[in-house]
Amino acid sequence: MIICDLHCDTISKLTQQGGELISNNTHFDISRAINAGLRLQFFALFSYPSDYNSSLREILKQIYYYNTQISLWPDLIFPILKKQDCQNIGARIQLASILHLEGADCIGTDMAILDCLYQLGIRSIGLTWNHRNLLADGVGEGKHAAGLSRVGKEVVIRMAELGILLDLSHLAEPGFQEAIEYYQGPVLVTHANARALCNHPRNLNDSQLKMIRDCSGVIGINQVADFVKANGQPTFDDVLNHIVYIAEKIGLEYVALGSDFDGADNLVLPGIETYDQWENALLARNFTSNEIDMILGQNALRVINQILT
Repeated sequence: MIICDLHCDTISKLTQQGGELISNNTHFDISRAINAGLRLQFFALFSYPSDYNSSLREILKQIYYYNTQISLWPDLIFPILKKQDCQNIGARIQLASILHLEGADCIGTDMAILDCLYQLGIRSIGLTWNHRNLLADGVGEGKHAAGLSRVGKEVVIRMAELGILLDLSHLAEPGFQEAIEYYQGPVLVTHANARALCNHPRNLNDSQLKMIRDCSGVIGINQVADFVKANGQPTFDDVLNHIVYIAEKIGLEYVALGSDFDGADNLVLPGIETYDQWENALLARNFTSNEIDMILGQNALRVINQILT
């Protein structure tokens, strides 16, 4: 069984505070991940929205940190850069990694920067964080949010040509369907939940869930407490409720994991070391072994293998 997680912010956090990816006091490190059975992690790069030159400088520093860290432990972690690399996931006790850009502010309007980021190893991109940038509007723009800009549409088309995964997390609803139409392939929502169970703007309504189904995409279940349950401290069972709801609404083949480790303080599970609990928890909710295999890893791998070149 291969366990994949579609979103953690550990690289951004460690670049700022210092520390080693192999072992640290954050939600995630390589040692705990491997011991818990994780075999693929998306590592997000993030800079708070600013002018694109400042954002690009910050993202480049995080890429440098990431590459430096994984070069120290080649027997324990390896980067996914092409489809062929996915064949090695789970072949040995080793962690595969995909470099993700959360919010593409650093691209600005310069398409050449997108190509440069691809050359530097980025294989997954979310267009926005919560606010508007030159590509699109984020969910933080509220009821007045717009869709993709002209440049945003060009970026989405170029991402599809290069074989970069498209993440629709944080994207305002008007741009959600637009992005799917211009991308013309399965998309990710790396860390979000069902709005029907928790009415948070970062979660997806039923219409958006059906768009994910219709493009054969996948949604990574988020563990941030505010996205799991509106009132009170949510439990692991509340997280599982989102999986059950989405599986019943659109099909379990569109569900995955997307923890958001190190992206917020109040998460349901304390860290990656608890990922060895997922199989038994899903068995207790009457999922079969084959269904659990799909939820924990195979659904995400299906999209990754379809998009990467």
